[in-house]
Amino acid sequence: MSKTGPLRSIRISVFLVIIVIGFSIVVALCRPGIAHAAESQWILPNKPGDPLLWGRRDGVVFGLPSDGGLPGPRGLIRIGVISAKTGTPELLNFIAIEPVVAGRKKRGDRMAFSELEPSNLDAGLQGKRLWVGVVDSASPSPGNFSLSSFLSPDGATRIEKLTVRIEVERFTANHAHVYLVASMESEHPEEVRMTVYRYEDSPPIEELTLTATMGNYERLRWLWLKNQVIDSRKLYRSYKGEDFAERGSYPSKDMLKTKDGDAIVFCTSNEANPESNPDFQAKDHWRYRLGRLTQYWRVPKADIERNLRVRVNGRRVYWNSHDLIAGGVAFENFEVREKYKPGQSFIFGAVAKEPWQILPPIPDLAHSRNPEDN
Repeated sequence: MSKTGPLRSIRISVFLVIIVIGFSIVVALCRPGIAHAAESQWILPNKPGDPLLWGRRDGVVFGLPSDGGLPGPRGLIRIGVISAKTGTPELLNFIAIEPVVAGRKKRGDRMAFSELEPSNLDAGLQGKRLWVGVVDSASPSPGNFSLSSFLSPDGATRIEKLTVRIEVERFTANHAHVYLVASMESEHPEEVRMTVYRYEDSPPIEELTLTATMGNYERLRWLWLKNQVIDSRKLYRSYKGEDFAERGSYPSKDMLKTKDGDAIVFCTSNEANPESNPDFQAKDHWRYRLGRLTQYWRVPKADIERNLRVRVNGRRVYWNSHDLIAGGVAFENFEVREKYKPGQSFIFGAVAKEPWQILPPIPDLAHSRNPEDN
């Protein structure tokens, strides 16, 4: 028997093993939920049962109610960032879905609230069910998403784009049936773009508002508009109640515009170090744990409608409590409203910079207002 026979068989076997291992690695990297490299900045669900959380280690993350995910009530999209202290995602704010159907009644009688309505799908639990829709029909698993890439317009940079479709249970108060598509791009890791749609079986939609509902967590008190900063403590100085202080709506002409024509509005804390929680006396889940961040809404130029406006309200006490917000009344809901158009986008961002430090510079920004020592 030739001595080369066994050696040849061994070489063939080793070659086949290498091929199989290599093929397995390629398949694993292409499976939904698997980051494409160990050093990837993307945060993604890896397998069924993982928290429904997506985003960037170098920017913001967003998520849905799920075991192990960011905490909070049902019916709300979570927005967070990676904590510098723990290296894990930390809650920053919530985004609620508030469709307004067309009609002659007052606006308040034609709108619905995703976090307040009881669910018809989940035994009457408060808060509409939010779940992940199918982005890629070939991979309709829970937590499904799309991660694609494309070249920048100048061809110099490859940009990665994450897309997640978020389904919303049909509303009871006005029968609105809507969904949205959340997306992020590696070029703008600090922003989540939320594009809104109405189903054909829904009543006509007048406005499909997305509102940041928890500004009082960071104690947001400065609203940055064109050549002015609105201070919640002055705006609501006469309010002494424990409900919402509702004054605060500003038309498009009062909004800042980027050099590209996008409408943008910033909201910041007045405190230099909001994470220090001075004079804090509320329940611990209201204790702010992140650093000072600028939160904002940006509306792309192509999506600006004539009735675009900024709307805020304020609170002296934390929601569903009698606990005073230390330092005075703060903004709670922070949103932009406008006429509904299928496929319009609202972009929510959060960045560890002051508004005047954001590049490219925003024209007509009020003179820098230095945070107050605390």
